[in-house]
Amino acid sequence: MKAQQNFVHSCAAYCLACYFLQVKDRHNGNILLDAEGHLIHIDFGYILSISPRNLGFETSPFKLTQELIDVMGGAKSDMFEYFKILMLQGLVAARKHHDRIINIVEIMITGSQLPCFRGGASVLRSLRDRFHLNCTEQQLQAMVEQMVEQSKDSLTTRLYDNFQYYTNGIF
Repeated sequence: MKAQQNFVHSCAAYCLACYFLQVKDRHNGNILLDAEGHLIHIDFGYILSISPRNLGFETSPFKLTQELIDVMGGAKSDMFEYFKILMLQGLVAARKHHDRIINIVEIMITGSQLPCFRGGASVLRSLRDRFHLNCTEQQLQAMVEQMVEQSKDSLTTRLYDNFQYYTNGIF
């Protein structure tokens, strides 16, 4: 039970981080589980909307495969509902710190040669937009539901995982 709770907490945080930072290359080889059930993403080489070969293939807001949902107890489980509550709470909490987060990215953009920062002001604008500052909490809740539905067992996510399996042997 504790491992499942740890998983749900860390999965919600992972999904929000992937959404805000637009983490790509989210195949199973870049995701680990620790002994306590925490989900850990280990490769942040593609963030802020850049992707491998800039194909833009991973279109869902975050990775939420059927396997991840199954660990939570399924789409109709209390833990999956709890996951969505955590997503909303995390989004609301992150909004309170949006200026700090955007300022850090802005500082990193200055003089950086990293591909993820080449978009300059548009990177910052897109990041700011993902905080949905003009939305009410009720609108945010509907948006979380929509993002979860869009991400849940996404076709492009499954295709990318299959591509990684057939080309690199990553399950």
